[in-house]
Amino acid sequence: MKIHLLQISVNEKDTEANLSKAVSKFKDLKGGIAVLPEMFIPGYDRKNMESWSDKWQEVVMEYSGAAKETGTAVVFTTPVRENGKTYNRAFFIDNEGKVLSTYDKVHLFRLMDEDKIFDQGNKLGVFGFDEWKIGLNICYDIRFPESQRKLWSEGANLIIVPATWPYKRIDAMIKLSYARAIENQCYFVIVNRASEREENPTYGGNSMVIAPDGTLVAGCGYSEEFKSAEIDISNVVNYRKLIDCRSDRRADLY
Repeated sequence: MKIHLLQISVNEKDTEANLSKAVSKFKDLKGGIAVLPEMFIPGYDRKNMESWSDKWQEVVMEYSGAAKETGTAVVFTTPVRENGKTYNRAFFIDNEGKVLSTYDKVHLFRLMDEDKIFDQGNKLGVFGFDEWKIGLNICYDIRFPESQRKLWSEGANLIIVPATWPYKRIDAMIKLSYARAIENQCYFVIVNRASEREENPTYGGNSMVIAPDGTLVAGCGYSEEFKSAEIDISNVVNYRKLIDCRSDRRADLY
């Protein structure tokens, strides 16, 4: 199956242009799963997020139509306001345009005031798409290995993470991503926001597809970039048989 890394930059002064650019790039694809950075429309501007939290259904409808048109699934996040609460929500829309799963960010990043903007999600889970068992996390979640281990325990063989990780801490994101792939023996896909400029970069890019053994399948630089990579479920099955961590795990201790 193809994984498409849509590592776009975000113009927080023109959010409609962000959506148009992302949809246009998405419509160039055919098949597989496309992944966009966290908050790819509003960025981390609070007024933008408040505005788009009331338009989330429009975003879902836009991508639902595009997914059905192209036969390509898509993962993205957008602010969602419902029932008096606001969430940083990831959507998985399948290749027929159906919202197959959603995930509300569980760990909110206080350094960017997420705890003042969003309500915490309270659920982690895995869903099926074709032959894959997929789990969703968002950005800061990867600092909490228990989150991905929960997905692993429910059978995940592919974890997808939209992110908005700053350039100054990008080494941490890269190292954590490799660790999460290796320790859970799964494909790990992270798509991070691109830097708006090459000089004095702000966001760290470095979107990646990492194989279960820690091999880099595809990776991006800091600036806006689009890459596709093939993943094979047999690699997960074979590697888990070769090194059977599940059987050797001491569930009686941890």
